[in-house]
Amino acid sequence: MTKKFTRWSAVVAMTAAGALLAGCASSGTPSDTVTYWSAFISKDTERYYQEHYVDAFNKASDDAQVKMEVKQLQNLGSLTDTAVSAGRGADVVYSAGPSSALGFAAADRIDSLDDYSAEYGWEDMLQPWAYEASKVDGELTSVPVEYGSIVLYYNPGVFEEHGWTVPTTRAEFEKVAQEAQDAGIMPIGAGNSGYQAQSEWYLSAFLNMAVGPQKLYEALTGEAKFTDPEFVDAIALFQDQIDKKWWGGGKDRWFTNTDTDMLTGLADGSIAMYITGTWAFGDAESYFGEAAGNDQEWDWAPLPSLSDDVEPGVYPMAIGTSLSVNSASNNKDGAAAYIDSVINDPAKSYDYLAATGQNPPPLVDFSTMPAEVDERAARLYTDAPESGNLGYASWTFFPAATDTYLWSEFDKVILGDMTPKDYLAGLQKTFDKELSAGKVVTPFAPSAD
Repeated sequence: MTKKFTRWSAVVAMTAAGALLAGCASSGTPSDTVTYWSAFISKDTERYYQEHYVDAFNKASDDAQVKMEVKQLQNLGSLTDTAVSAGRGADVVYSAGPSSALGFAAADRIDSLDDYSAEYGWEDMLQPWAYEASKVDGELTSVPVEYGSIVLYYNPGVFEEHGWTVPTTRAEFEKVAQEAQDAGIMPIGAGNSGYQAQSEWYLSAFLNMAVGPQKLYEALTGEAKFTDPEFVDAIALFQDQIDKKWWGGGKDRWFTNTDTDMLTGLADGSIAMYITGTWAFGDAESYFGEAAGNDQEWDWAPLPSLSDDVEPGVYPMAIGTSLSVNSASNNKDGAAAYIDSVINDPAKSYDYLAATGQNPPPLVDFSTMPAEVDERAARLYTDAPESGNLGYASWTFFPAATDTYLWSEFDKVILGDMTPKDYLAGLQKTFDKELSAGKVVTPFAPSAD
């Protein structure tokens, strides 16, 4: 599942809810059947998953048989929300990461997985930050099965042509941005046409670059405020860079630029840098090299620092898909067994990455990464955990309403209709409500110096 399709219209859910709820897994299915709803970016990816995950599990299992129902990628989240909220839905519950799963847990729609975790050894399989983020009130309620980060994409040929080095500090970042603009090149690709929440990709990156993991951790745990000067200065800096037309060509183009435009520009040299998620590793092949009919290449680097208080090379961590056990399931043991099968074989996970480009689970074992995995993707999954400089993607670590406010209200900042100070005051007010209600994700403690 890619981050580009993690928010869907409630209208679609309402129109389809009746038909879906009539066919939910918790009633009318054999007791050994485990149902699972999923969606895929292509038929090839769907076929691969069916064969290597569902069919493989069914052949090996004597106690449960998984039946996967494929939904539309745009609708999976909202359809799942509607069904599970009504006490129905598939036995294995999909969510777009811990923040989404938290709502199900708060409503007692998914079960604690602590006993299954102890049985299968999940804590030892998964990276500590991801395991911790998947807890609610100290109990594991979801299992992360896909993860990635936000990085800086660039075209090495364009950088070489202009004599640029990949920036690691604010001074270096601003130097490349200014020189790119002077050369008639868009410094940093950005925009949210067709997908308003795309703004949170850039906001997550900017906050990690300009404020840093430590201050973000303090805000997410209630020790600091989003209205603190560090955050106000960061959003003001972002607004200033947008006004300079460094990001996306400024407010005049922000609302018409698409993700496709940005990758196209990176390939043809009209955009110098693009800061986005690692889900674009697979997308990039459509714009660069032989498949795209050119001889251009792409590469990536971890995010630069935009503050003396932030260590360069931060990786905002993001869980794109989590799985849970439906409280209404008639076969909870079978559902947990299937979840285990998705993460218990690192070689299978990395083969899936090599074959389809889909993000793997946040596993601690990298030893079976096959040579067929693109070196640039393999580097991300080995370098990020080893760096220790891990940050926070908003859609994983911000509670649901706070995250929605983050991207939906930022349009007003771009247009000059809201000041950074007022924007952050609203963000803090929204967060305070969720914090007091216990609707917050448990963030890992940052470990970078």
